[in-house]
Amino acid sequence: MCILFIYRNPNADIKSYRLIVATNRDETYKRPALSAHYWKKHPECLGGIDMEPGREGGTWLAVSMRGRAAVILNLVNENNVISSAKKSRGPLISNFVTSNDSIEAYLNQLHKENIDGQPYNPYCLVSLDLKNANTYYLSSDAKSTGPKMCDSDIIGIGNSGMDDSYKKVEVGKKEFKQIVQNVNISKQNILIEELINFLKSQTKCLPDPKLQKNYPTTYEELSSIFVSGDEYGTRTHSILLIDGSNQVTFVEETLMSDLTWKRQQFQNELIYNNIS
Repeated sequence: MCILFIYRNPNADIKSYRLIVATNRDETYKRPALSAHYWKKHPECLGGIDMEPGREGGTWLAVSMRGRAAVILNLVNENNVISSAKKSRGPLISNFVTSNDSIEAYLNQLHKENIDGQPYNPYCLVSLDLKNANTYYLSSDAKSTGPKMCDSDIIGIGNSGMDDSYKKVEVGKKEFKQIVQNVNISKQNILIEELINFLKSQTKCLPDPKLQKNYPTTYEELSSIFVSGDEYGTRTHSILLIDGSNQVTFVEETLMSDLTWKRQQFQNELIYNNIS
């Protein structure tokens, strides 16, 4: 399972952040993947790449300097069943950040596909307009009414979706807010370290009946923001910062095969002569 936190400030000035994104990717340790890099065919795009045989080319998070980003999480509840016959969810991100469609058009088309036959395994897709902090949420759940705009300044999402959160998401939102509220860009290095430490939290948020229902045998090890299991756990921490001057900072920490953490930090600037 994965977890995502977002801070929105559409009216950011040159000393503050328009968007702060902090997320963990949880996955089986043996699943092959490339860590974050600029893509050869789309050099304006930045993100890791899934290298699972038969699923190559997708991703869990990506950023385009043209002004958009997205994160995908698995959706787990009693109404959604994983099937190997369905399409991989990873390309939904790579297709989005390289698309010339508007965010609304892209998400509306995905929702139509879900209604027509749900071709993908269950997902929660969060799409971001980096130029104005507009944040959109789309679930593949059969009860979904389509994409919706998220207006809150603090957003938290886990694998149960946005409307029925696990306890660790609600606890995490409060801790995340304390870290990001009123933060000045001059404190960026401190902010990054605080967010990384936040994403590494192993505090168990129990009891959680919903988590226990969805994961009856593993709910205890899944009840913290950082997940540490024998074969499955947190493999990547990602932080995305967009300030009021359209400067982009992307930080990724990845668990390597030797069990050490590799940190990368990328700096760039949003391109304003293209789509949003």
